[in-house]
Amino acid sequence: MESKKKEMIRLERESVIPILKPKLIMTLADLIEHGSDRTEFLKLCKRVEYTIRAWYFLQFEDLMQLYSLFDPVSGAKKLEQQNLSPGEIDVLEQNFLTYLFQVMDKSNFKITTDEEIDVALSGQYLLNLPIKVDESKLDKKLLKAYFNDHPRENLPDFSDKVLH
Repeated sequence: MESKKKEMIRLERESVIPILKPKLIMTLADLIEHGSDRTEFLKLCKRVEYTIRAWYFLQFEDLMQLYSLFDPVSGAKKLEQQNLSPGEIDVLEQNFLTYLFQVMDKSNFKITTDEEIDVALSGQYLLNLPIKVDESKLDKKLLKAYFNDHPRENLPDFSDKVLH
C-alpha cells in the first residue's frame, strides 16, 4: 500500500491570547484580595481599553482622510481641488501606506510569504476559479517605494504591485 505524503505547515506562535477579554479581566481581578484594589484594577483595565480604542480611532480617522484623496470614485476630484504637486501626492500616498501597515501590524495581520502562497496554491479545493490580472492596470512604483523606505523580510514576489 502506498503511503500518503503529509503536507506540513509551520506556524509561528500567535501574539494574542485566545481568551475572551472579560473572562481574563475577571479572572485576574478575582486574584486581588482587597475590594478597593480590585476596583482600581478594573478602572485601570477600562483606561487601557479606552486608550487602545482611542489610538485605533485616531489612526482610522487619519487613514480615512488620506484614503478619501485616493478613493477610486471621488479621489481624483479631491486631489484636483487640493492643487497638490506630484511630489506632495507621492508623500500622501506613502503616509497612507504607513498608517495602513501600522493598523495592519497592530491588528496582527502578516504579509503572506511566497512559501505560504505556494502551499495554498498546491492545495486541492472544491472551487478553483482561474484568476487573471490585467498587468497594465498595476502600479509598480507605489509599494516598491514604500518597501524601500520600510524594508520587511520575506515579501512575496508581487509585493511591488498595486491594482488601480
